[in-house]
Amino acid sequence: MQLSKLSGSVLSGLHCFLIAADQMSFTRAAEILCLTQSAVSHKIKNLEDSLDVQLFIRQHRKLVLTDEGQRLKQVLASNFGNIIHEIRDLKSTELCGDLTVSAPPTFAQTWLVPRLTSFIEKYPNLRIHLRTRNDLVDFQIESYDCAIYFGNGIYPNLAVDKLLEETMFPVCSHDYALKNKLYDQPENLMHCLLLHDAAPWARAGRNDEWQFWAQYFNVALPDNNCTFDRADLAIKAATTGMGVAMARQSFVAEQLATSRLVSPFDMTMNSAHSYYVVCRKEMQTSPKIKAFKDWLFSEINS
Repeated sequence: MQLSKLSGSVLSGLHCFLIAADQMSFTRAAEILCLTQSAVSHKIKNLEDSLDVQLFIRQHRKLVLTDEGQRLKQVLASNFGNIIHEIRDLKSTELCGDLTVSAPPTFAQTWLVPRLTSFIEKYPNLRIHLRTRNDLVDFQIESYDCAIYFGNGIYPNLAVDKLLEETMFPVCSHDYALKNKLYDQPENLMHCLLLHDAAPWARAGRNDEWQFWAQYFNVALPDNNCTFDRADLAIKAATTGMGVAMARQSFVAEQLATSRLVSPFDMTMNSAHSYYVVCRKEMQTSPKIKAFKDWLFSEINS
């Protein structure tokens, strides 16, 4: 098919195919693209009809790429990311259009979203699309402009700016602290239920944050624990008196101020990880990405 004959639906279908081929799942592709599974399936079928080529063999609960599908995936994987961002950047001198950002769920809920109104008021012609996830973005095939990561800052082939450092400490309800005699007695954690964020950063172990804190202060931890895939769920459980959660300062400032949570020990430490804003190196001079990063830093410094 000649490039001049490629319709918008075919280009959209190619992007959908690339995500589905990378995930080998229409369901996971639909989650990434914020579409329904049937919409993804429909796009792939239309693409196959337009190209007159079968790209997937659809088996029960399993997808298999055909030889033609494998060839198309290899070509698109090396070029599609550049195409998407080149098209997006055609009008990059104007602060308008779409800005798609990924951020960790709890950071987005507790820190980013409450501040977004000021960004929208400052740049009314920019349409921001925020998507939350704990894993890292594949900028080669996913159409994100930038992302906020919580991690060690080592992200090869990306432009990386350190955004915000974190402190961490245990928190629980006042009643739970009294019941378990926790005030100034960290040894009594051995009788408590620990609440874990099982995904505090990409590829983290489910109890890494607690272990890091316990090793720093030489505190023994119990085996009794409950895990969540989001930090805000662990924090919410702590407010209800379920147990003790490991908190980051940016997540619990409001709960501490209103006494819904307490920090029973004066044992606060700097986290080994920080927040970073990242994007493709070739996109770091994009005016809309620069505007977003400048706004983030202005919020931190205000």
